[in-house]
Amino acid sequence: MKSRQKKKSGHFGAVLDALRERVAQSAQGDGLGSEVGIAKECGVSRMTARKAVNALIAEGLVERRAGVGIFVRGKDVVTRRFAFVAGNLLWDAAVQMASSARKVMLESGAELVLNDSRGEEGAYLAELAALPSSGLDGAVVVSMHGERSDNAIRQLASTGFPVAVIDQAFKDEPIVSVASDNLAGGVMAARALISAGHRSLGFIGDLDTDTVRIRWEGFRAAALGRGLRAPSVYKIRGVGRLASWEASVCDLVKRILSLKRPPTAFFCSCDAVARFAMRTIASTGLSVPGDISLVGFDDDPIAEWTSPALTTVRQDFYAMGREAAKRLLGFGRLAPSEMSCTVPVSLVERASVGRVGNAFPHCRKKGT
Repeated sequence: MKSRQKKKSGHFGAVLDALRERVAQSAQGDGLGSEVGIAKECGVSRMTARKAVNALIAEGLVERRAGVGIFVRGKDVVTRRFAFVAGNLLWDAAVQMASSARKVMLESGAELVLNDSRGEEGAYLAELAALPSSGLDGAVVVSMHGERSDNAIRQLASTGFPVAVIDQAFKDEPIVSVASDNLAGGVMAARALISAGHRSLGFIGDLDTDTVRIRWEGFRAAALGRGLRAPSVYKIRGVGRLASWEASVCDLVKRILSLKRPPTAFFCSCDAVARFAMRTIASTGLSVPGDISLVGFDDDPIAEWTSPALTTVRQDFYAMGREAAKRLLGFGRLAPSEMSCTVPVSLVERASVGRVGNAFPHCRKKGT
């Protein structure tokens, strides 16, 4: 195994040295061919050729032109530099977005600088305000939602500074934006619960952001489309975007469970809310999915490790970062239809949704 790894590493080094030599003997703008051609010429796999090309791109020696090939860059060519601005890079979704955006930038010969606000809204807003005078060529911005964040993004876009926003749709405004298909996600959640026999549905969330409101609209429309009553809405109130929601969700779920006839199944606005709800339900002596079924949204890494594992709607955060970076690189050349992008979602079925069973214990005692 070690000898095989060493051999592969040697191939990469040989290709890298050969390409560096060709670059040294070439003029700015000269073509080096395609990755496929380089791989055949050097007798290596395309992955090895791509790895070598990416190394030269990172060094600023060559650039990749999509659909055309690899070209030599001049020493006087200035590398384009972009920012990735997020409220908190400890959030796994933001890491995935940043990773895919960086890959797109690297393949285009550009750099991506990470700006982490560390969960502080003030720092996030200050970073947005400083971008027009930063000397950067543009920014991928992960929305924090809320009036202050939205206004800051609109103000930034109004300066002409290239920006692509992730996790928020600005369909009626000239702002490049990428968001998940939240409407379809809400429909998927409703169908999962209805297919398990549930007819009394509820929604737990804050409804303060457009993404969550759209999820709710899809959930509601799917229920009404099956002839059910509109799901009950239980709003989480008074919690900051970056604060812990656990106490508020716990209090809300306890109030829901004290109702005479609470819903038998809930769609939660995100996986974090679903986890807190699951924990609260267990603390009251009820079980998921024995008494109550739950569906989340996001597919956080921890979703499959909850007990029971959480059924959820998966957002493709990697694709969101990729699409935002592509549009940012093409800023100024985008058609109106390309300004916004909707990324597909998918339902991940696990154990938190079960067939509808008996009513809650306090109802069974009354014979209802």
